[in-house]
Amino acid sequence: MAEHLASIFGTEKDRVNCPFYFKIGACRHGDRCSRLHNRPTISPTLLLSNMYQRPDMITPGVDAQGQPIDPRKIQEHFEDFYEDIFEELSQYGEIESLNICDNLADHVIGNVYVQFKEEDQAAAALHALQGRFYSGRPIIAEFSPGD
Repeated sequence: MAEHLASIFGTEKDRVNCPFYFKIGACRHGDRCSRLHNRPTISPTLLLSNMYQRPDMITPGVDAQGQPIDPRKIQEHFEDFYEDIFEELSQYGEIESLNICDNLADHVIGNVYVQFKEEDQAAAALHALQGRFYSGRPIIAEFSPGD
């Protein structure tokens, strides 16, 4: 029985634990999800929720004032953000991967996933980011189950 439960943990067949949360640390159903979101107490991966703000978040290809945005400007904005966040996070340890959700899906919009080489590096970054702001918005950081 235990072997069977272990084989389905975090998959669609697991009726207790949420497979979306297990894979990416976010769930499209949020708090309304009928399955458990097991938040890790330690992980080499951090989730910085909704940190990246696309300049065309409201309407793709259009800025907040309703003016068309050159796709090169959107790319430049993304690259500037990537450099900023990589430079800041690399102070806490070796980064294995850095993924920024540059899409408009509600449950992952602007999420930043950073995987450090060691769990203690992620813990140091998490501690350092608590109470900090980026572009006038609070940084919401937590350990993520995703590798």
